[in-house]
Amino acid sequence: MGEKSWKNAVAGACSGAITRFLCQPLDVLKIRFQVQVEPLSYNHRTSKYKSIVHAFSVIYREEGFRGLWKGHNPAQVLSIGYGITQFTVYERVNRSAETVQFFQRHTALKNFCCGGLAGATASLVSTPLDVIRTRLIVQDVGNGYQSSVQAAGIILRKDGIRGLYRGFGPSLLQITPLAGSNFMFYKFYCGLLQGFLGAESHSDLPTWGLLMMGSLTGFSSRALVYPLDVIKKRLQIQGFAQHHQTFGRHFECEGFLQCVARTVRTEGFLGLYKGIVPSMLKSGITTALNFCIYDEAKKLLAKI
Repeated sequence: MGEKSWKNAVAGACSGAITRFLCQPLDVLKIRFQVQVEPLSYNHRTSKYKSIVHAFSVIYREEGFRGLWKGHNPAQVLSIGYGITQFTVYERVNRSAETVQFFQRHTALKNFCCGGLAGATASLVSTPLDVIRTRLIVQDVGNGYQSSVQAAGIILRKDGIRGLYRGFGPSLLQITPLAGSNFMFYKFYCGLLQGFLGAESHSDLPTWGLLMMGSLTGFSSRALVYPLDVIKKRLQIQGFAQHHQTFGRHFECEGFLQCVARTVRTEGFLGLYKGIVPSMLKSGITTALNFCIYDEAKKLLAKI
């Protein structure tokens, strides 16, 4: 690994680790909302969670402060691995794409394609950890896996390697355009800010500017692919009903298309957008932190 590559990898790891720690509670909330079949409403008596504030209070009351960081260990490893893979692959593919005449004329498309490939590669590496942390987050208190290692062992014994890749199809469909859009929008927004501030290059942009452009990027990208994230989470908890009994009715399906059809039939079209409010908050914050920390870390490492 060349000097530039290891610096990109370290910057990506820092980005993933710090962002994950700060935003894990929003991720817990989003996943709990996504797998709840009942409406998110105070008018529905059997709903476990009725709003963002209500969900925070219920989790804190039943599981304590640590409940808001449930599944954090596999999620942290996931984020570090994802960050390293995504940014390293993006930088390498982007350098190659810059030599292609077509991409020289279509910069936005280049950023989208390179980002999409980077996201797909990172998803392949991180999906098993995503399955484990999803199950740790939705399992009943004291009824389920005791650790990430135990979870991996049980899933492998019961379902084989396929069990660790549940939801990989919709994950790939979601992550590829999401990652592509993230890089495309981020470069585009930063370009606009660069022109507005009269900065000579991207590295001259202030930290507050990187955070603002990252937030805009997160909102723009997440709105495009959110339903696929709901479907992915629901597929990931299949075969886990016995450990998921206090969160309301367990959602059952046998595949991607049936999951979509059953969600729309039983919960309406808006069922595909359950948890979008904490998800948009999380996406705006995490994307801003991801890109900002990555760029700032690269600046620091460049001085070494």
